[in-house]
Amino acid sequence: MKNTYFTSYFPLITILLFSTSLSIATVMAVIDYLQIFGIYEGMLEFFSNNGIKLALFILFALLYFMVFSALKLIANTVTELSLLFFSKDVTGENLSKIRGGSAIYLIAGALSLAAIQFPLVIVAIFLVATGCYFVYIVYKISNSLTFFSLIGLVLFHVLFWFIFLLGTMYLCFKLYNSIMASLPV
Repeated sequence: MKNTYFTSYFPLITILLFSTSLSIATVMAVIDYLQIFGIYEGMLEFFSNNGIKLALFILFALLYFMVFSALKLIANTVTELSLLFFSKDVTGENLSKIRGGSAIYLIAGALSLAAIQFPLVIVAIFLVATGCYFVYIVYKISNSLTFFSLIGLVLFHVLFWFIFLLGTMYLCFKLYNSIMASLPV
């Protein structure tokens, strides 16, 4: 019998891998922009080159770690809430069935390290892993759900993430517009 807790550390490693790859890619882009705007040379008077890179890496790694941790928490909550609404499983067998799917994200996180030069590829790897994980979840628990419960579970996930992303984008555009409107032109 396989130990159910064997994969329990996969999400933390995955978050660290994605945070590291995105942080390195972001640091490279930020340094390029700082050099283009002529700010980087002024910063070198106060910090060493490696000190600037390390400080930026720590800052972005912390930021990405918080974002991915929040997304993981939200995703777990949505998954368990959808199972509460649509599954008749009261013992948590469905949660045990889908636990192995975290290996999909672990592999994707390792692949993201190879794509450090291409931030959009890292995002694409994350989105593909998310799609594969969702298909994995639906496949693993489909035997324990009725057809209508399965449709409800899929729609619940799709609608939640659509509304979440749409709301987040709306808030970002609203914030951007308010900042642009407040600038003296």
